[in-house]
Amino acid sequence: MSKCAKTINWSGGTHVFDLASPRASWMLQQRQAPFPGQYGDTPAACLRRFDEGVYSPTDIEAIFRIALIGGGLSENEADRLVSQHVRGEPIAENAVIAANVLYNLFTGAENVSTSA
Repeated sequence: MSKCAKTINWSGGTHVFDLASPRASWMLQQRQAPFPGQYGDTPAACLRRFDEGVYSPTDIEAIFRIALIGGGLSENEADRLVSQHVRGEPIAENAVIAANVLYNLFTGAENVSTSA
């Protein structure tokens, strides 16, 4: 686990979210546009959207998926959790978690506390 990893109680379980793990870093570098949207498609552009409150459900889903994979889940398991607990669900609670996971990438997990 990287310094940015955060263990969060979410969707009835405890999950590790890590956008800085080697696996997640590889995914962020290999995808053409990991976080497409206003201001660009980089993690920094996505962070700006969260700071300004103009993030999208796609941002939330991408953060959850990549961070769960970075935390050790398989792509299939991460997709299943996102489908069951993020996609089509109320946005607010998952947006708070996604924003904190993204902030962890820039500040390290010890500076953020999240539980949902």
